[in-house]
Parts: sequence; structure tokens; C-alpha cells
Amino acid sequence: MDSVYLPLAVDNSYQPLPVEKQLAVTLVKAAPKNVKIKKATLIGWPLLLVKHEKSGGYIIFDETLNIETKLEFIILQDYKRILDGLENNKNDSEILAILKSFRWKDIKGKEEEIFKGVIIDDISPILSYGSPELPLRILDKILTQVDIDSIITDINQRESLIKENINKINDVESKINTILTIIKGKRAEERKQIEDKYNSILQEKNEVLKKTLATAKKNLESELLNEATKLYSKMADIEVLIGKAELDYETNPSFQKDLENITTLRSRYLSEIQSKLSEIKNKYRIEIRNMVHEIESLTAQKQKELESIDVKIRELDELQKNILNQLENIKSICNNELERIRMFTKRAPFDKDSVEVILPFLLVVDINSNTYIIPPQIYNNNKKSTFFGFFKRDPSEISDNMKINLTSFMNIIASKYVTLEDNVKDPHIKSLIEKGLEELYDDGWGIRRSISEYYV
Repeated sequence: MDSVYLPLAVDNSYQPLPVEKQLAVTLVKAAPKNVKIKKATLIGWPLLLVKHEKSGGYIIFDETLNIETKLEFIILQDYKRILDGLENNKNDSEILAILKSFRWKDIKGKEEEIFKGVIIDDISPILSYGSPELPLRILDKILTQVDIDSIITDINQRESLIKENINKINDVESKINTILTIIKGKRAEERKQIEDKYNSILQEKNEVLKKTLATAKKNLESELLNEATKLYSKMADIEVLIGKAELDYETNPSFQKDLENITTLRSRYLSEIQSKLSEIKNKYRIEIRNMVHEIESLTAQKQKELESIDVKIRELDELQKNILNQLENIKSICNNELERIRMFTKRAPFDKDSVEVILPFLLVVDINSNTYIIPPQIYNNNKKSTFFGFFKRDPSEISDNMKINLTSFMNIIASKYVTLEDNVKDPHIKSLIEKGLEELYDDGWGIRRSISEYYV
């Protein structure tokens, strides 16, 4: 299988530099200025991109099987058992007690699955930039077709299991909605029955009140007219007596006492008339007032009973919302799991079923035995020297790491491959690097131009 080499250094347009310049940039990056090294090894990490039929993307395999991806997945509770119990229970109070007491947000546990040899970090940006073949020490390949088939099966099975869990939660939510909708329907029917019962009674009471009021008005009118006519007829005799007494008083003031007595009699009689007439009116008023009070009491009782049902319905709404929120949180975890599984597949600019790519690194051990791993770089040729090139540019600024996460690769190289033999001193590689160093020097960088100047 032909291999696609990825660049060790690109320019600001992400075009690969000439091979000699790529090698030189990374060496200067590892040992700028006066840093001396004991050893340097150009390493090629073999990766196999295999097309994933379901997604159309590529799964990136580490052919050395050094890298592994550990993912944690939740184990759902046995929702079926609790739902079967609810569906077989006909007692609403018991159903609600179970719904309230069950810890819907809990999970049964967690499990970890290791996908050995699969790279989940997104390195797809660098896959778009091919490079001429680089003189690298290719790490030993261990990955087999059996490994590939097994891992793809594991990924597909895990994705199916997560989808199954999401479907289970959707089913639980649907059944919870159905159960609570039925109970709320019963509460709504109770409410309607209460409303119908009181509306019927109140309608009847209002009809009676209407008829009673009409009869009372008619009877009141007749009784008041009769009584008032009878009572006020005596007022004429009293007014005659008062008129005569006033005439006597005009002729002789000694009749003042008689006038006052007759006037007092008139006032007392008027008060007696008002009292008797009020007694008649109050008799009818009390009857109407009692009927109105009964209607108002029935209306208040109706509202009280309706509010009691409304409270129960609101409690059901809150219970439903609370349970669904808990289940949605579990489903969100499952969706995140699904998203992580799908991160195994990457987009890449290839049309083959499988492609091998070589990811380059430079391993350097300095004079103090410090280990440095240089990943693919972006060459900073846009940095200008000062005073028309008289002063050279600082070599520590020669490049920056590409913005991709290669930490896993670098950690493994530093821990497992630090003993690899130096290949930078190889005559062919040495001549390439020194040619690249000359080009960098011509670009204005204040660097050492001979390999020997970098070594102890």
C-alpha cells in the first residue's frame, strides 16, 4: 500500500515546504540559538484511514497500537420493570406514589470500553496537506485486519446500543406522558362533574330566586299600600288637631303646652308608621337575602372544589415536567455518548476505502537529557529582520505548532521511543538538513548552518 506523507513544516498558506527546509525548520525549533543536542531522530507514525460505511467518513487507526481511546458509557435502570408495574396498577394513588418516589435521574452504573488503536482526537486538518516523502524512521506496524474488523464491529455495536438506550428513554417518556395524561383526564372529568353539578343547582336556585323576587315585589306592593293607606288616614285627624291648637296658641300663648303635646303625638305616630312599614319590607328582604346568601355559598363551595381539582392537575403537570426533565438529562448523556462515538469518523480528502498516512515528528534529546518532541510546524517566514536584514531574526520564533492536538502521540514518543537511534546524522539526511539551514539563513534567520554545530 502506498503511503501519503504528511508535512513536517508548512508555510503560512499551509503548503508543504521543500523537504530540506521542513527538516531544517524542525531542527531549529528543537534547538534554537545555543542549545546543544545529544540525539535527534526523525520519526514517522503510520496511521491507517479506513472508510466507515455508515458515516462515509474515515476511522483513523494507529498502526502501532500504542494509542487507545477509553470512553465511559452509562448503564440504564430497568425501566421496563417499573413501567410494567405502573401499567398493571389500576389505583391512581399508588401509581402517583410510585412515580414520585422513583429516582428517574439515577443510572444503574457506568462501564468503560477501550478502543485500542483508534484515534478520537481531530487531526483531520493536517490530512489535507500532503508532502513529498520524508526520510523518517517509520515506527513498527502491529495493526492487523482482524484488529480493524473487530474495532469497527465494536464501534458499530456501541453506537447501536446508545441509540437503543435513547429509544428506551423516548419510550419511557411516551408511557409516562400517557399514564399522567390519563390521570389528568380523570381529574378533568371530575372537574367537569363538579362544575355541572353546581351549575345545575345554581341555575335552579337562581330560577327560584327570580320567581320569588317577582312574587315578593307583588305581595310587598299590595301589603304596603294597604297598610300605608290605613295608617296615613289617621294623620288627617292629627293634622286637624294640630291646626286648631295652633289657632288657640295664636289667641292665647297659654295653649303652647297643648300644641307641643299634639306635635309630639304626630312625631310618635309617624315613627310608628315607619316602623310598621319597615317591618313589612324587612320580612320580604330577609327572604330574598337568605336565598342570595345560599347562592353565594354554593358558588364559593363550587370554586373551592374546583380549585382543589386544579391544584391536583397542576401537581400532575409539575410531576410530569420533573420526571421528563430527569429523563431528558439521561438522554442528553446518551446523545453526548453518541457524539463521542461519531467522533471516531473523520472527513478526509481521499476517495479510497483505506489510505495509509505517515505523521512526522522530530525527537530531540538535549545536552541536559531533556526530551523534546516537535510536531508538524507552521513556518513563520512573514517575520522580518530589522535594519534591512543586517540583524538576523530570532530562531526561537522560526515556527509555531500546527493547531491540532497531537499530545497523545508526543507523550508516547517521549516515553517509549526515546531510545531510537539518531538518524539525523545519516549522510543523506544531514546533507538535506544543511541545505535547508542555508535556505533558512538566506531567509534572514540567525541560525547555525552546520549539523555539527547543533550536536554536543
